Amino acid sequence: MIKGDRDVDTICAISTPIGTGGISVLRVSGPGALLIAQKSCQFLPKEPTSHHVYLGLLRDLSQSKPQSAGITDEAVDEVVTTYFKKGHSFTGDETIEISCHGSPYIAQKILTILVQSGARLAEPGEFTYRAFMNGKLDLVQAEGVLALIQAQSDRSGKQALRQLRGSLSKKLEAIEADILWSLARLEVSIDFSTEDVEIVSKTDLNQRVLAAQQGVNKLLESYRSGRMIKEGLQLVLAGEPNVGKSSLLNLLVEESRAIVSEIAGTTRDLVEAKFSVQGIVVNATDTAGLRKTSDIVESLGIKKSYEAISDADIIFFVFDINRGLSAHELGEIELLDPYKIRLIGNKKDKFSGFLDSAKKTLFDQLKVLKNFQKIENFEPFMKSKVLFVSAYDKSSYEDLTGLIALDLSNTVFEDQSYISQVRHFENLTKAAENIERALLLITADSSVEFMALELKEALILVQETLGKRFDDQVMDRVFREFCIGK
Repeated sequence: MIKGDRDVDTICAISTPIGTGGISVLRVSGPGALLIAQKSCQFLPKEPTSHHVYLGLLRDLSQSKPQSAGITDEAVDEVVTTYFKKGHSFTGDETIEISCHGSPYIAQKILTILVQSGARLAEPGEFTYRAFMNGKLDLVQAEGVLALIQAQSDRSGKQALRQLRGSLSKKLEAIEADILWSLARLEVSIDFSTEDVEIVSKTDLNQRVLAAQQGVNKLLESYRSGRMIKEGLQLVLAGEPNVGKSSLLNLLVEESRAIVSEIAGTTRDLVEAKFSVQGIVVNATDTAGLRKTSDIVESLGIKKSYEAISDADIIFFVFDINRGLSAHELGEIELLDPYKIRLIGNKKDKFSGFLDSAKKTLFDQLKVLKNFQKIENFEPFMKSKVLFVSAYDKSSYEDLTGLIALDLSNTVFEDQSYISQVRHFENLTKAAENIERALLLITADSSVEFMALELKEALILVQETLGKRFDDQVMDRVFREFCIGK
């Protein structure tokens, strides 16, 4: 956990990934950044110009030896150094960035020199934490930094960049402004409760609180899409043993990711792989076959299968088209969310019957299941969400990814701000409840004190989301996933 009493330290870290590369970048930030860098980068002027780049030899003066061929033995590397004055850097503090050749040894050597010169090793996320504490970013933007670092697709990168540039923050600030406007007038009404003066009309108050409610609800509605863009679509392949789930996973990811065998129960643990459909990462999970077993290890795998199924956005329930759905498979399907299920009849290459007849049999079996009776239009489900495929037929790849694309097309992905963090969703869900109660109190002409109390709670939650109110627990939750050097 980053401690506030260490904010006066000058911190340093390697900001580029570990490993050999073209360059490595080290960052030094804090009140003594320039003085510390000048000890080893003596080519830096006494008063450098902000955002200017300086080239020279970085030296380890603790290893001073006689000169040889114009270069002393204490020279470590020829580096490019950039200076950012206080108030004009990412963190808001005086900052030096040193770009050296991308040898892990050289980068670590320079880091050691900086520590010996008076800097402290930065903790994970401490540079971004300082940017937040110095008012360069709000908490939502700080989370956008991490989201951008972790982005796995074009859509997730764009969403994270919008968040970093303040798009989501502006929407939250608009909600905050509507609540503050309403709350201020309610507070004045309380102060002048003995006077026969109408501070704010019920209509105006209702409109502003409604505007806040609409803003919160719109962001809550964006959570599923936002989470999907950020984390990817969760696809689970489920079904009995030996129906071809592992083969279908290999087909989807276009490599031999899962072990395939004729022996039932080969897959005993979750096998995960990623691929992309329409710019969205799909996190595919092959699961252990669903069946009763006395094998302890296989039982643990089946338990994990059910856990993965419960967290899925889409379930590919795979069965062998040659034998149709068994009573056990129908029982498993009965327990699943019908809106998440896609029925995949595998081994079409070995099927000798008529596909229309097989689909008619499925129709008759499914329509009597209680959970499928919840589906308003069962026939369209049978037409669009039931596939007969072969894991060894390349055309089946297009059919399966097309089925996923159909789901994605029904999910709204616009160039707008989404919420994707659980913290945002939790806070705004609670705020929505407070706002809803405030609106009911306004409609009922209840006491303004009660209205104000509900709106105060909603305001606190919105401000906590933005980071205008925070504690160590919130800071730890936000910054614990950051890497060192960012």
